[in-house]
Amino acid sequence: MPLSNKERFARYYAKINADPAAREKMLENRRQRYQQMKQAGHNNYIPISQLPASKAQDKRTQWAHNQRQHRKRLKQEEAVCNLTLQSVDSIEDLPCLDQPEQSQMSFQLHQTPSNMCLKSSDSSRNSTQQPSEEPSLSFEKPKCSSTPDVSVKEKKKKTRHDREKQKLREEIQELKKKLYKAKRRTAQLSKKMERIKKQEKKTKKDKKSSKKKIYGKRESVKEFLTRDENSRLLPGKKDTISLNKVKEQRRVLVKSLKELHKEYCQEAGKLSYRQFVRLRPFYVTEPKSRDRNTCACYDHENLTLLIEKMFQNGILGSKSMTDALSHIVCDLKNKKCMFRQCAKCCYNDIELAVPNNSETISWYQWTKERVSTEGKTYTHFVKKAFTGTWGDLLKIFNEKLDSLAKHHYIWIHQAEQCRFLKNTLQNDEAVVHMDFSENYACKMNVEVQAFHFGGSRQQATVHTCMVYTAENTKAYATISNSLRHDERAVWAHLKPVFDEVLSNKKIKTLHFMSDGPLTQYRNRKNFYLMSTLPFLRGIENITWNYSEKSHGKGAPDGVGGSVKRGADTFVLQGGDLQNPKDLFEFLKKSDSNVEFFWISEEDISLIDEAVPEELPVVKGTLAIHQVTASATTPGKISFRDVSCFCHRNGVVCECGEPCEFEMKVSSFSSKEDSDEDLAGKMVIVSYEGKPFVGQVLKVLGEEVEVSCMQQSGRRNNFVWPQVADVIFYFRSDLKARISEPEPLTSRSSRLSDEDWNRFLSV
Repeated sequence: MPLSNKERFARYYAKINADPAAREKMLENRRQRYQQMKQAGHNNYIPISQLPASKAQDKRTQWAHNQRQHRKRLKQEEAVCNLTLQSVDSIEDLPCLDQPEQSQMSFQLHQTPSNMCLKSSDSSRNSTQQPSEEPSLSFEKPKCSSTPDVSVKEKKKKTRHDREKQKLREEIQELKKKLYKAKRRTAQLSKKMERIKKQEKKTKKDKKSSKKKIYGKRESVKEFLTRDENSRLLPGKKDTISLNKVKEQRRVLVKSLKELHKEYCQEAGKLSYRQFVRLRPFYVTEPKSRDRNTCACYDHENLTLLIEKMFQNGILGSKSMTDALSHIVCDLKNKKCMFRQCAKCCYNDIELAVPNNSETISWYQWTKERVSTEGKTYTHFVKKAFTGTWGDLLKIFNEKLDSLAKHHYIWIHQAEQCRFLKNTLQNDEAVVHMDFSENYACKMNVEVQAFHFGGSRQQATVHTCMVYTAENTKAYATISNSLRHDERAVWAHLKPVFDEVLSNKKIKTLHFMSDGPLTQYRNRKNFYLMSTLPFLRGIENITWNYSEKSHGKGAPDGVGGSVKRGADTFVLQGGDLQNPKDLFEFLKKSDSNVEFFWISEEDISLIDEAVPEELPVVKGTLAIHQVTASATTPGKISFRDVSCFCHRNGVVCECGEPCEFEMKVSSFSSKEDSDEDLAGKMVIVSYEGKPFVGQVLKVLGEEVEVSCMQQSGRRNNFVWPQVADVIFYFRSDLKARISEPEPLTSRSSRLSDEDWNRFLSV
């Protein structure tokens, strides 16, 4: 029978180990190969000093275990050899020595290491019966014993109990081994479990921090992309987009995403372009073919047309207007640079390599044209084609870029300061952002032809407001059948919003924000009304901030789109809105977050009476971007050329000293002073030079009947007398209107701190 590989290798190593010189040579070859591999860098052995503490400890434990096992084997082999030598008196006592060759082989094998002993086969033991057969060799440990061999018959027979005991001992040993392995495995699993728990804690912590980081980045990108200088809000009622049942008004990017990503990284830190696009809100989209911009800025659009022309011909490497401005100014955030007043960059121009200065080219520009028809002259805006050389185009480009710098700075500066004001509102401040929405054409589900194409359709005026306070934000919309959009109609639309805002008695400062049309907000009559009317309601400070031309779109436009969209949905479902009153009644009953008010023509006529016929002329109205007024100096207003909100802290910034202008305040009768409104109000009256607190009972012409309260000493404590103190006063004796006194006890009341100061000042 052929030998297996294992048996052949066993014979080979037995032969090597039997020869000390061959064994030493083999070990020397191994050491040389190890050194060669180590020098060549192919050795995978890592010194224990470089291993981690846990692995080093496991390595040392394994070494100690191996050493103990090695010493144990050596002791066993030594004991076996000693016993064998003691049990044999002479060489002749060895079995099978009658054959010289076998005895010589047996003697040589006994000289080999202790782990290679001779084991005679059964055929060698029966050599007398088969003398011609050679003994077979097996390289196993010999069954050596210190006692002479005895026959099987002479051996002591084991009883049944002995066999059971032996079996139980073996089972106990087996169980002990299993217990040892189980304990060792338990210890290993416990260590592994601890490592996994630590890793899980670390992973959870990393995930939480990662989620917080991603959420913060998402909010940062959202805040950046929804700025008015980076995207414009679409005001249309159909300009909405929904995701996961969440409907939002669409915003359209005014710059490319790559340009916005570059600006974001400069402002907020490093963020990959892919992540920036992923974190973009779903309602901030790229402009589509149907998103015609009908409110584009005249100055920005003309320069954009020139930049696109030069970019198409490879003269400019970018379509970004910001990049173009950065080539002619030192700092885009510096007012002097952008106003072209910096000594270093005021004369800078962009020098570009044009293909051929004498080559004739054409480009487009928006221009104003005066058109006369039927004796009347109108101003028309036309997109007109111009022709010239590359040198002419480059000259026009530098001129428009230079003139655009100031306009661009004011737009960006206003947007930043407006955002800063809303984020840092105090408890006594409120921001009112307003705008007229396009008139709503009333419609019905089914219309006859004469109504649809004729002049029977009525229109409703929609004025929208967004009010921001330190506590919350709320939307308002006022509906009117009057189509007036002048400054007096504006204040009629603002009055119910005032009533809502001033229900919070903490509000003392109002910041108005609007666009700057001369017929609505930016004129001397509006200056007069804002410097007088609010102070009758307890307001102490007023500011009115006008946006840069063609950049007045904001949240009120979205409110107008939402209102019209709801009305159109009602009509499509079978409803009829024949007149503005029907529109208001429907909106009032609708489930909307917008608060609605009705403004009649009588409300507007009351404001007409409040404005005097003669008012001083305010020069340079178009250059005004901020107007401020205070209750301490009614009728006096201050102007600024750039919106900065510095009046909040009493600081004058780089926008310059304000230009003060005083408007003469004349007495007028408004709704606040009407007989119907004055009746039942609390007032402070003067009688024989002393102030009294009372309630107006009746108004008869110039006389007012007042029931007065009784003051307890000189303290802020007032009670109603048992006998009513009722007397008529002239209107000139009415010093101030106050709010309802606050209850102090079951009978007495006290004035608010503001009213108490007014009482003491009379």
